[in-house]
Amino acid sequence: MESDDWTVYNGLIAAAKYVPVAHYLHFNEAALHLLKLPSTTGVAEFVQVLTPSLWQQICQLENGQSKLIAWPVAAPQPSHWFLWTAVHTPAENTTLYFQITDQTTLGRTTSHWQHQAQLAAVGQAMAGICHEVNQPLNAMRLRLYGLQAMNKGAGIDQIDEHLIALDTQVGRCADTLSNMREMVGHQSLNLGTFDAGKSVERIVQLLKYQFELQQVQLRFISSSTSIGSNFFVFGQAQRLEQVLINLINNARDALVEHQPTDAPAIINLSLAIEKHDGIDEIVINVTDNGPGIPIELQEQVFKAYYTTKSTQQGTGLGLALSRDLIHDLGGKLTLASVLGNTTFSLWLPAAPNEEPLATNEEPLATNEEP
Repeated sequence: MESDDWTVYNGLIAAAKYVPVAHYLHFNEAALHLLKLPSTTGVAEFVQVLTPSLWQQICQLENGQSKLIAWPVAAPQPSHWFLWTAVHTPAENTTLYFQITDQTTLGRTTSHWQHQAQLAAVGQAMAGICHEVNQPLNAMRLRLYGLQAMNKGAGIDQIDEHLIALDTQVGRCADTLSNMREMVGHQSLNLGTFDAGKSVERIVQLLKYQFELQQVQLRFISSSTSIGSNFFVFGQAQRLEQVLINLINNARDALVEHQPTDAPAIINLSLAIEKHDGIDEIVINVTDNGPGIPIELQEQVFKAYYTTKSTQQGTGLGLALSRDLIHDLGGKLTLASVLGNTTFSLWLPAAPNEEPLATNEEPLATNEEP
């Protein structure tokens, strides 16, 4: 975009100009009014409100790409959603221009759509959730029956040990219900830092029993280098878990329909930290030993409404939604498949252990021309 074009553009719609070399950020009057920012807002102040991870994702947008952001970022329930669209050309890599539009209706629709998909994902996991609650309840019932019988006889020895065992089972029930509540929780599009490793462990715990009944092994494989590691990413745990449930259920369906002839049906989940272009990325792999996906269909499966399942089994939206959710978190979803081995890989930029979210909508700052 030429400077003359920027002058016209600057006067018509809400826009922002960023010069990375000078670390200079400028909002036109329309943008300041739209975002309710003071005219003195600079890079440091805006990044404090937006969070560094979201700002980095915006700066990485290529010409024509957009990102929908809930606003205010730190609010429990946002009042607006703003769409940032990059309008700079690759040749002008020293100056970045962004168009900013109010897309609150789209944001609310997207939020509702994602929540419904979360509920559907939890519904698919409900058999495992019920088992994780029923098993400790049955264990507690048997122990209580035993304690009642002992009490009618010679009395109860080592009562402390029995109480500790009962408390452990109660804690297991509470953890399962807490996991379910976190998955179902209707939260806003606002994001934060969370441990992806805990999300993987939670999903495996909820689904593995259900899969065992269908003769499919679900395993979480940790390498020696990742044991004890924290896999912090910036996003929303519910979104990642929703994607994982979808990918795992797809693998299960393929394995149930086409059982391997020379080995048990297995789905492996693995976690790793890898560097790409000097940036740490969290990689989650979902691998199955099913029939594979023909190469001519490997891009088709990500398109909305495309499905190889019956209408009773699938709508064709799962993988399309999963790719959108991961892209919205600043990552990507890739597929590699041959006969006997299919791997969906989730790539997410690693985040620091803690990332503060500002609650002040109007930061005080000074913004000087470079």
